[in-house]
Amino acid sequence: MNGMRTARAFITLTLCAILAPGVARADRRYFAASYTPYLAPAHEFEVEAWLTSGVGSQNPGPHTVSEPRLEFEYAVTNRLTTAVYLNFKGPVDEFGEDLHLESPSLEFIYRLGDAGQRLGDVAVYLETTESGAELELEPKLLFAHHSHSWLFVSNLIGEFEFRHDRNELTEGGDVLKNAFAGEITGGVAYELGAQFTVGLETRYRAEFPNFGPRAAAVFSAGPSISLEAGHVELALGILPQLWGSPQTSGSRNLVDFEKVEVRTVLAVEF
Repeated sequence: MNGMRTARAFITLTLCAILAPGVARADRRYFAASYTPYLAPAHEFEVEAWLTSGVGSQNPGPHTVSEPRLEFEYAVTNRLTTAVYLNFKGPVDEFGEDLHLESPSLEFIYRLGDAGQRLGDVAVYLETTESGAELELEPKLLFAHHSHSWLFVSNLIGEFEFRHDRNELTEGGDVLKNAFAGEITGGVAYELGAQFTVGLETRYRAEFPNFGPRAAAVFSAGPSISLEAGHVELALGILPQLWGSPQTSGSRNLVDFEKVEVRTVLAVEF
């Protein structure tokens, strides 16, 4: 399957979502990158297809790299959900030829308290990934405030990587044993009815190889949309890089990060 066929598949599924009847869900995905603390009701099962594409990197190799994910999510209780991910990777220009399974992931989200009882709603998140080359732990704090048609969201994210390959080196020549990355994402969304929302999302990320000095950082911001109908939901986020460090092209870092990141999440509830 090439990139064009993949795009047509997403368009077809989007049209199906538009034509299907339905009402708003409690665990609606408003943003492509930021999570809310609002979870599905107990015993609900959902499958999500993710497609994250990075465009505009100055690194050698494919100029557009895709990172598809398949997520199988189950709500254990009204406050706890768990999910299994299958993470793939491959160049978009050769989609389906070099696409390969890179790793599985396991996710847990627990909401602290009932929604709407405080000024802000909070949940804790943990994702673990083992690729064979590294073990990754990704804890998050999820904050949100929902007021009438407005939603405000913020995620505080830590990413801990423990490398198994002692031959991988940093730019300074040291063995890359582990790494830490810190992220802050946030967004504001406005509901244009029960089935469609528009918003603005921001993301700041800083990377620290071997838990040392900061090696790279990026700040991105861009639009997001969410479409929900029936048991199908689509979220789209576009995050162009506005600033990066160290700067390699104007004020941006196009060596460690892409010029633009685009993410699409398609969810089907069962």
